[in-house]
Amino acid sequence: MDEKIDMLDESGEPTGQVVWKSEAHRRGLWHRCFHCWISHPGSEAEPPYLLAQRRAAAKDTWPGRLDVTAAGHLSSGESTLDGLRELEEELGLRVDPDRLVPLGTRRIEQDIPQGCDREFHDVFLLVDSTPPECFRLQEAEVASIACVDLDAAERLGAGEAVTAREWRNGEPEAVRISLRGFVPNDDGYLYRVARAARRALAGEEPGPIF
Repeated sequence: MDEKIDMLDESGEPTGQVVWKSEAHRRGLWHRCFHCWISHPGSEAEPPYLLAQRRAAAKDTWPGRLDVTAAGHLSSGESTLDGLRELEEELGLRVDPDRLVPLGTRRIEQDIPQGCDREFHDVFLLVDSTPPECFRLQEAEVASIACVDLDAAERLGAGEAVTAREWRNGEPEAVRISLRGFVPNDDGYLYRVARAARRALAGEEPGPIF
């Protein structure tokens, strides 16, 4: 779905111009997005894990790829924490903003079929114990949720293939995943987030990581 977004300059400052998201992608204009990773603290029966979403097959960018737990563009005039709506829309999870742990702002540039995606990602971590089968996935956006043990997530972020539990329609399936199955990145994104989640669960300061 197209929407109007605020254009930024190369340092992330608003230019005062408003463009359609499709135009920003076509022309390679800088804009801002909200990213939130969820880490489950685990229990006596299972270790802590990180959650990744599998993008719906109908998405116009990176369909079927694994990605950050919940994310979205900020519409024109919105502040960063307005992005919290993505958690409710994509996962059915309503979250108080005070629970978010800021991890910093990530700057990315990557070619996409529509042109060039130039984005500033305001990245957050949420420690939450909601079981994956209880999420209400937005069909148009999210195909499934993958649960990756933190140990495995760190190995995955370092380039190994690992086993994860992928939840579709309330049922888990063991799957082998690697970084090739994720939205491309060359900044160690997943590894950094997994390490930050481990620090947060240990009661340490997890960020910033960018």
